[in-house]
Amino acid sequence: MAQLFNADEIYAMGVQIEKNGNAFYAAAAGHTDDPGLKKLFLRLADWEQSHVAIFEDLRLKLPAAAKAKDVFDPDNMVHLYLKAVADNNVFVKGLSLNSDHLVWTSPVKTLNTALDFEKDSVVFFSSMKEVAIDTSGAAQVQKLVLEELKHIGYLTGEISKLGG
Repeated sequence: MAQLFNADEIYAMGVQIEKNGNAFYAAAAGHTDDPGLKKLFLRLADWEQSHVAIFEDLRLKLPAAAKAKDVFDPDNMVHLYLKAVADNNVFVKGLSLNSDHLVWTSPVKTLNTALDFEKDSVVFFSSMKEVAIDTSGAAQVQKLVLEELKHIGYLTGEISKLGG
């Protein structure tokens, strides 16, 4: 039997994903000369930073048992899925934020990359709430899912404006 992530570990992954999102959007703002896109990216960076605070607060409020409790998945599927998504798919994996990476070559490419990251975040956070030990934490994660869906809407609107 394989051990699943406990709630503390899950929320720690959420913190890292949101920090990665903040870094991505801050870098995106620095790679555009378009004032409207710069404003959007900076707003998204701020939102991601506020999500960091939510996950950190959830971690602080966890009872000791939720930080140490062993939960098992006989097929190891949820553990493998969460680890793969957190390690490989959600914000900035393999992307150098300070370089002239292909993603920065056009606003549409940057927006599409951000859109893909946000979609991955929704999938990851939706999975997180299914394995969260603390039900109030699951409710907070659901709120974050809804916020990430708003990000998808903003990004999709910008892509449409640019004809992408």
